[in-house]
Amino acid sequence: MGRRTARGVALASAALALVAGTSLAGAASAAPAGVSAQGKHAETIEQLPYPVDRSNNAGWWTPLDVVDGVTYMAFDSPAADAARHEVHVAAKGADGAWTVGCLRADDGSCATFLDDSGHDQPSIVVDGEGTIHAFVSMHHVPWQYYRSTTPGDVTSLVDASADLPDQGVPMTYPVTARGADGDAYVMVRGGRDEATVRDGRLYRFDTAAGTWSRVAVFASGTGASVYPDDLEVGTDGRLHVLWEWHRWAAGPYRHLGSYAVYDPKDDSWHDAAGNALSTPIAPSAGGAVVYQPFTDGESLQTDGPTVQTAKLAVHGDTLAGVVYRYAAAKAGGTPDRFDVRFAQWDGSAWQRETVIDADDLGAGTDTVAALDATSAAGTTRAYAVVQGTVDGQVRTQVVRAERGPAGGQWRFAGLGDVQVGQQRLAARTIRTGPSSGTDVLYVSAAESGPTSGTLFHARVPRTGGPLVGSPIADVVAGVRGEDGGDPGTPGPTGNLALGGTVTASSALRADTGGDKAVDGLLTDASRWISAADDATPTLTVAWDDAAPVASVRVHSGYRAAVDPASAVLRDFTVELHAASGWVEVGSVTGNTSGTVTVPTPGVTADQVRLVATDPSASETDVARVFEIEVLAAG
Repeated sequence: MGRRTARGVALASAALALVAGTSLAGAASAAPAGVSAQGKHAETIEQLPYPVDRSNNAGWWTPLDVVDGVTYMAFDSPAADAARHEVHVAAKGADGAWTVGCLRADDGSCATFLDDSGHDQPSIVVDGEGTIHAFVSMHHVPWQYYRSTTPGDVTSLVDASADLPDQGVPMTYPVTARGADGDAYVMVRGGRDEATVRDGRLYRFDTAAGTWSRVAVFASGTGASVYPDDLEVGTDGRLHVLWEWHRWAAGPYRHLGSYAVYDPKDDSWHDAAGNALSTPIAPSAGGAVVYQPFTDGESLQTDGPTVQTAKLAVHGDTLAGVVYRYAAAKAGGTPDRFDVRFAQWDGSAWQRETVIDADDLGAGTDTVAALDATSAAGTTRAYAVVQGTVDGQVRTQVVRAERGPAGGQWRFAGLGDVQVGQQRLAARTIRTGPSSGTDVLYVSAAESGPTSGTLFHARVPRTGGPLVGSPIADVVAGVRGEDGGDPGTPGPTGNLALGGTVTASSALRADTGGDKAVDGLLTDASRWISAADDATPTLTVAWDDAAPVASVRVHSGYRAAVDPASAVLRDFTVELHAASGWVEVGSVTGNTSGTVTVPTPGVTADQVRLVATDPSASETDVARVFEIEVLAAG
């Protein structure tokens, strides 16, 4: 079998009747559903139509791969036993259709794994022959590895754990990558606790031979533990390897952010300056290996200052930089709030700067352990998540930071809506074809409840002009419950419907009234749900002063449903009340998407009316609306 770039595989599934994602910004002219009308290259985001387990919330994993127009996303899905989960892999073809399959046990049933929140997420990679490799639920356990028997087929993954070397060694934090020649790589932490060592290991799957081998124990130290962070492959075929250290055995506050390069052509290792390295690399390596060294009083034995998770941005064959979370120490030695930092090798030394200063986020907010970074077409991006608590409720916002080839100031924008519960993310950049330079993102969110997680697929192009950006405090204002946050603020430049006067034709219960559709929350616990005998559920929202409307967004469904697509609004119309009376601005039929955007350019209105002519495809045929947003023209 020859080696080649992984090929796309035709996906056998019915196309979604309407693939419409969240419009990420107010629109000023007509645009397709799910696309901001700022231009044809604006961001898009959609919720996957599958149930997602709340355990799907780690930040150090690679659950996403993009190959020849096909996007692969691996996630934890609820199992019959609430303490366990299945692992599913979904694929979106170039035609927009999704297919999904679970990892199969020996008897053909879906394999299940014990929940271990924050640790047990899957990492996948598609090799140059189209074979899907999945490493799942590996937290200090022997290999748990599945491989597809048919190229590109997400329904054909079976247990192949016995094919890997170093059987019996407990492994943790698998991170994957595809080599330039199509081989697959996985980096893990291997446990040798009898020697007080947890080392960093790199393995390779040779597509020509169909076998795995160990490349190297690349990092190791007595009394120390490696935390794998990221693997990226440059256009020259070299692997960029990123990790951090902690005192043995484990803990949340790490140190000595470290970087090395592996060249498979001659099996050599080098630091950022190009100096040859011998493996295993020790915690004392220092120099061009360590992008974030110890500061005064810091050691592997201290908690703060601390590094916590990091990602690589590789531009072509060159390291663009490292994005990582870093916290200084409080007076008692515990970590302070976490900044997001960026480290670059300038040819002679590592240069470090702050991208997001936690002090600029506002009171009660912080970044969380979810990062990624990309670089293409001269533009480097850092993705992060900011978290705050409002009235006892955890709220999070994905943030995109960007700057151009000349460097300079970072510009900020939100990505998607404020969510209730944790959010985690991963990003990959499409390198070839008409979408070259586009970032594809995997964003998971976990709400309250045992099985109410969600998963979003986003695309962020690098065309259509530079990011204008906003101050970081404005981007995350919604996390703090202040004006300015997505789903928007009341007033002439935000969400006109937020907190508006609501009239609903019915409600299923007292706690599912129409006011839930304008409270700014996108959760199962905060929805308008119509009465079961209401054949045409209708919701009307009024605001004080008429204003030009750019678009209307309707968020609907039930995220904990076995079949989330069946619970969304199926057929509905959107009307605006103008000076001349009610005007229909959009009609949707056969919908299967949780978010639909209706562009409404040129309409000045003081009310919106949502009329559901077919509330849902579920057995309980009611309207379920998280939120209706009326986005004013800026």
